[in-house]
Amino acid sequence: MKRRGVVVFFIVLAGGIIGAILGHVLRETIPILDKGLKVGTDSLSLNLYLIDLSFSIHVNITLGAIIGLLLAFLLADVGRRK
Repeated sequence: MKRRGVVVFFIVLAGGIIGAILGHVLRETIPILDKGLKVGTDSLSLNLYLIDLSFSIHVNITLGAIIGLLLAFLLADVGRRK
């Protein structure tokens, strides 16, 4: 049961990535698919004098990515019900 949740998570993640890529590719034809919001952090750094670690993460939420997430979730849910 727990393993199924991991599979659904990766299917939904792949759907979001594919949706974002398609939205970016189709931005000339359907510009609204590439419109979105960029959420994230600035660079967080930790200086330990031996090692200097820097970390930042940004998520670009677009309409194409949201559509891809929803479609992947519906496909994963349909596959689970069979």
